[in-house]
Amino acid sequence: MKRVIGLVFMCGAASCMSVASAAGTQVAAAAPSHAQRTAAQQTAAQRAAAQAAARAAALLLLAPADEYFGPLKQSVVGMRNSIRELGWNYDVNHDIWHQTFVSALLTERAVRDWVKKYPHDGQIPRTIFLLQRLYTKVLSQESRDHAHAIAQWLLVSYAKSPQARQLRKTLAVEQLAPLPSPTPSLSPESSLAPGSSPGPDATQTPFPGQASPGVPPSATPGQPSPVPSGSPAPRR
Repeated sequence: MKRVIGLVFMCGAASCMSVASAAGTQVAAAAPSHAQRTAAQQTAAQRAAAQAAARAAALLLLAPADEYFGPLKQSVVGMRNSIRELGWNYDVNHDIWHQTFVSALLTERAVRDWVKKYPHDGQIPRTIFLLQRLYTKVLSQESRDHAHAIAQWLLVSYAKSPQARQLRKTLAVEQLAPLPSPTPSLSPESSLAPGSSPGPDATQTPFPGQASPGVPPSATPGQPSPVPSGSPAPRR
């Protein structure tokens, strides 16, 4: 009987030890080792370094805010502000179309200088789009020609940009305002009344010191004109 009880206790102790051993193995498997922790930390550090390098590379593609371009030394923000201001001023006074066009040309030179130095700057398509709309607004043939050239620049060089997609939609439905007809220059004949013809002396101007046609050179005010030779003298 004692042997049976001892065997029972021994079996129970063995089962408890096996359960404890299995639990310890599971805990050891769940807890990462020192090598695993080190590898995870190295991976996280490499990922952070790669992200920092990508941000630094992206910043190199952007024009600094304190760098200036073109003959007017305009910053990136200054270019956009200039385009907007030119458009606002032209909206209230169409008589300044020539000044607006010339100023837009100077800003365009700044934009091209910017593109030459930072061709992958993400703000370039937006500025080109604004410039194209300004050229389209000005009512002159020269400005319309520049608007077409700027549109091709945006649609070809930055075809995948949101501004290029927007410009395609705009050009598809846009109805341009008619250009004003040029004012003809007035000529002497155009100032005459309809149906009239210039007189014999209308287009002749005597030179200084030359008498007008039909007036004898020796005639002076207050004196009788000499009698032409070959005509009978007046009878007294």
